Amino acid sequence: MNEKTTYRAIFYGANPIAAGTERDLEYVDGGYQQTVTLEVTEGDAILRRVFKIGHVTEEPISYRYVEDLHDTAGEADVPN
Repeated sequence: MNEKTTYRAIFYGANPIAAGTERDLEYVDGGYQQTVTLEVTEGDAILRRVFKIGHVTEEPISYRYVEDLHDTAGEADVPN
């Protein structure tokens, strides 16, 4: 029996967070995570991007960009 708790995933889509970047992810309830949210700080802003699992073959498992998440409680960043 394999006691491995992580698997290799590769993320494709919106830069700078994912440009063919590989990461180790943990299994959830014994299976692959269906969606993953990655977060990166860029300047004063925190970027959050959602990725959805693609076609499952062999590792690394591919994830594709779905959408950006925005902080609705924050102030709008609109130049004057």
